[in-house]
Amino acid sequence: MSWWSTITAPLVNGVSAWAVKREERKALESQMAAQERMKVHELKMAQYDRQIELKKQGLEADAAWEMEFAKQAATSWKDEYTLIVISIPAILAFIPACSKYVAAGFDALSKTPAWYQLILISIFLATYGIRYFRKTQSDT
Repeated sequence: MSWWSTITAPLVNGVSAWAVKREERKALESQMAAQERMKVHELKMAQYDRQIELKKQGLEADAAWEMEFAKQAATSWKDEYTLIVISIPAILAFIPACSKYVAAGFDALSKTPAWYQLILISIFLATYGIRYFRKTQSDT
């Protein structure tokens, strides 16, 4: 049997060396895949952490903005003036003698240039819309 093992030994050694190399390659590929999954996980966690940090900063900025707005609004008549101006036509529309003037006023406003109408809308939105918009954007 020694002559048989002399003939088959190189073949068996070659096949076993190939099998060992194959297993080593599989183990290395598995290790590399695990490292890649870990890197992807770490990247996602870093992104989530950054999103949380940005949300916290945004909430802090919102709170600071609200405080500044409250300080300025304490001495400002802008909101009240806008509310009065907007309310006048609504109130006068219920007075029969004045309703024709309200209709004529709105007819005259409808004939103003689009840029002027947009300015009026922007003023109203700047006064009331920003606070509403910011509240709807907040998660709190």
